[in-house]
Amino acid sequence: MPHQFDPDRPGEIQGLFGSVIVADPAVAPNAPNHVLDPTKPFTVTMTWRLVGPDVPLWLAGLAPSDWDVKVYAESMGPGPEIIIAEETHPRLGFSKPDPTTWEFTHAVNVAAGTLPEENPGPAGPSGVYKLVATVFLNSNLGAPGFDIAGFNDGPLIKVENPI
Repeated sequence: MPHQFDPDRPGEIQGLFGSVIVADPAVAPNAPNHVLDPTKPFTVTMTWRLVGPDVPLWLAGLAPSDWDVKVYAESMGPGPEIIIAEETHPRLGFSKPDPTTWEFTHAVNVAAGTLPEENPGPAGPSGVYKLVATVFLNSNLGAPGFDIAGFNDGPLIKVENPI
């Protein structure tokens, strides 16, 4: 699944989901890594942006909501399919590189022991996971719906104890 954003109204308001990066604090310092020790925590950092002249109106209209940021892990083969991190990001926590662009960055922390490593055999788990990052800003404004939602694939990761 490539990145997706809703609403998608070119010239008015569009969302663009940037990167989803897995970083391992055990590797100097927080270097990207796709093979992770299950006994150590790791972070997933994502970036997204809203572009267009209608963005301030939407952000103001969705007050007091904050962004709901989640990262899902889907086992490739046997194993868990779970939310590995869930946090909030301030609705107005952005930078503005130009007058019509609002950029957001958020790093979620994934606790040690969240994902099991491979257990060979048909029962698994496989120890290989596909990550999906989501951001959601909830609207209570009613029909037709003014929610803002973004989705992006993260990398495939392997969870393996180095010992």
